[in-house]
Order: sequence, then C-alpha cells, then structure tokens
Amino acid sequence: MEPLVIRVEDTQLGTTADFAFHHGPIRIGRNARNDLCLSARFVSAWHGLVEFDEVSIRYTDLASTNGTLLDGSRLRERVAVPIEDGTSLWIGALRLRFPPRGERRRRTPAIEEGRPLGPAPQTDEANPPAMGTPGIRAGGITHVMRLLAAAPPDDFARAWRRVLLPGSVIGRFELIREIGRGSVGMVFEAKDRHLGRHVAFKAVKPGRESQVLLRQELLQQEAEAVARLNHPNIVSLYDAGTCDSGPYLVMELLAGVTLRDRLLTGPLPLPESLEVGIEIAWALAHAHAAGVIHRDLKPANVFLTEDGRVKVLDFGIAHVFGVGAGSAIGTPAYMAPEQWRRGPQDARTDVFGAGATLAEMLTGRLPYAVSEERSAVLEPGARPTLDPALPGDLDGLLRRALSPDPDERPRDGHAWLEELLAIHGRVDAARPFVLHRQSISPDFRVTLLATAVAAGTVTVLAYLLLR
Repeated sequence: MEPLVIRVEDTQLGTTADFAFHHGPIRIGRNARNDLCLSARFVSAWHGLVEFDEVSIRYTDLASTNGTLLDGSRLRERVAVPIEDGTSLWIGALRLRFPPRGERRRRTPAIEEGRPLGPAPQTDEANPPAMGTPGIRAGGITHVMRLLAAAPPDDFARAWRRVLLPGSVIGRFELIREIGRGSVGMVFEAKDRHLGRHVAFKAVKPGRESQVLLRQELLQQEAEAVARLNHPNIVSLYDAGTCDSGPYLVMELLAGVTLRDRLLTGPLPLPESLEVGIEIAWALAHAHAAGVIHRDLKPANVFLTEDGRVKVLDFGIAHVFGVGAGSAIGTPAYMAPEQWRRGPQDARTDVFGAGATLAEMLTGRLPYAVSEERSAVLEPGARPTLDPALPGDLDGLLRRALSPDPDERPRDGHAWLEELLAIHGRVDAARPFVLHRQSISPDFRVTLLATAVAAGTVTVLAYLLLR
C-alpha cells in the first residue's frame, strides 16, 4: 500500500512540509508523542486521529479545545468523517491537505515513517524497506500451536543444540546472536535477508497444557486475532513458521528499556505518566476492538523505545502457547480480583492492570499490598492507596479503574483512553508552553513542525520476549 501523505501549511508563516505514513492510525497534536506533532498553542495536546487503508481516509477530532474545520464547519467531536483526495482540514492557522493519490505517487519516496519528505533516496529493488506491518497468514498461529501440541519437549532441546547457533540461516532469517532464553523459548537477534531488517527470532517451547489448549476453539480464534494486531503501540509479530528446531515466531526488535526498569529510578512526573498511560490506552483500545484481551498488563510489559514511543508487549502470546495454563494468568501485583478467583475476564480486567500501572508511575508504589498468595484487593471494602496530591478527576478515575467491582471500571480500553485524554487536556492547558523550532532543511521548509518518529539503534532486553 502506498504511503499516506499529509501536507501541512502554516498560513501565517508561509511554510509547508509533507509527511508520509505507511500505516495508521496517525495521531495529530501538540504533544511530542503524537505521530504528527504540530507545535502551535492552538493545537490541542492530542488533537485528532487519521485512519486510512487502500481505499479510504477517515479523520476524528479528539474533543480538541479549538476544534477542526472541514469546509468551514467545525467537526463533531469523536465522530469519524470521510476525507476525500485533495480535501483540506483546518486547525487554527494550519491547513492539513491530503494530496490526490497520483500526486502522492509522484512525490512519495521510501522514507522513515512520519519524516518530512525530501529527495527520494535510491532503493534496492531486491531489498525493499521494511514497512513494519505484521505478515502472519491466516491460520499461521493455529498451525504453530498444532506443532507445539504434537512434538515432545525433548525433541526441541536436542534440535536447539544442533540448529540454533549464531550464523545459522533458517529460511530467510540469519541468526546473529543469542539475546536470551527462558521458560517459553530462546531468542536471537536475526536479520531478515529479504527485507534487510533486524528482528527478534524466537524459538518456542511447548507448554505443558498445549494439547488441552489446542482443543479450545476460542483460544485458537484469539491466537489468530493476536497475530494480526497492527498498531504503533503494540509490538509487531511479523511471521511464524517451523524449521528443524521446531516452531518459531519473528517479532519486532526494540531499542530502549521497559517501564519497570524506568520506575527503578522513581515515579514519573504527572505529565509524563499521563502521556505513557495514554499510549498504553491506545494499544488497549485497538486490541479490545479486535476482541483481544492482554491479561498481564504491567510495567515489565510496557517498553519505552529510544525514539520516544511506547510499545505494549506480550499480547496473549504466553496464554496462547500454554505458559501458565492451569493457574491464574497474570502477575499478582497487577491482577484484578476476577483473575485471582479465576473467574470470567474481559476488557475491564485490562483496565485494572492499566490503572495499577498508571498509579505506580504516579506514586512509585502499588495501589494494593500484595504477595504471591493474596492481594489486598480481595479484602472486603478494599480501596486503593493513592497520592492525595493527585488532581481530583485523576484520583477519581484511578479509583474507578482499580475498583474490585468490574462494573465500576471504564468498560474497555476505548473508554479508558477517552477519560485519560480529557484529563491530560486539562493538565496540559495549565502548563506553560515553549515553542521548539525545527531546523530548516534545504529540501523543504519546516518552522512549526516536528515528528515523534525516528530511527533507533537495534538493541533489546531479552527477557521481554521470554516470560
């Protein structure tokens, strides 16, 4: 699919820049964590959302303060509207134009996601640039599950010693170095020799309950949904297959640290905590809309990349492959009461985990005292321990998200996201605004434009893929 180009014109300063995106959603706003950052005070921190596919473009105003104009009329908040080729949206003095497809084809080189367009670089036709989208074929994960259920674990151990070595070539993947191993499998940094990108190659061990889980049709459906999640805030699963050493998964390789490691240095400031919490909520909203529940949301499953993005890890992978089967799925400190009781779980279970993670970011401590055997959330009349200095609306939202009663929590990731966006907007409006100007390139002029996406070096913490 050809990239979507958004042309941004500042009518006051007379500057213009084009930005290209290979996949959405594209978040637009003044906050630097947006995919398209517009550094003007009349732009809200999280202003709008652009979604697109091969045939259509849709724009949603995210209840912004100053609104978005289309054909001179202000758009309704949180209502997606179709955008035709050549249409212009107005945010204050900024005009956002969507060039016609023919014009995009002439103007769009292979470039980094969200970067301003310059001269088209030379590309190798045999090694096209990686687009970063999952490539799992329909039924691919179910096939891997069947192989896991059929093969004795001992066969995997012997094959690993023989096959999984640095320098080995498995299909189109060349193993570079081992970056960790654990109860679920072994992970290598590898190079995709077709696409030229570095990936995480994960050889998977069968769980003790693999054969039981394979017979659960609903689990197979969830496994396929997990494999096809495609969102900027969810680590991508690129491929799945088999080799002499057994089944394997190929995943996005990340550079940065986990939120858990970041919290070892202390709590995050309120604005940063809200920004990270909002990005986690974007991931949950997307997954919940696809019918996928995480079940183990915690700081160790949130990755802060070197280029400022937030990625949620391990959506259903451990559950799908039988790891932890027969016991409560989750991590005690972040488990909702229904998980402790092994009762029905839904999107509100993830909201509890997201609330516990946000509370820890804000306060540096857990909202409920917990041990491996029991949590204070199970006690009659349980209430979370929070910082009394938190803004009242945020305190109230966290108390609802961390309620022992699922009915009191926001209903899903989308509802959780909307409330966080509203609170962040109020916090952001009260903060002083500093304009950061981007240097002017000889190829295009940019004065009020910045982008939140940049290329990072390839490093990874191995245990992220091994729990």
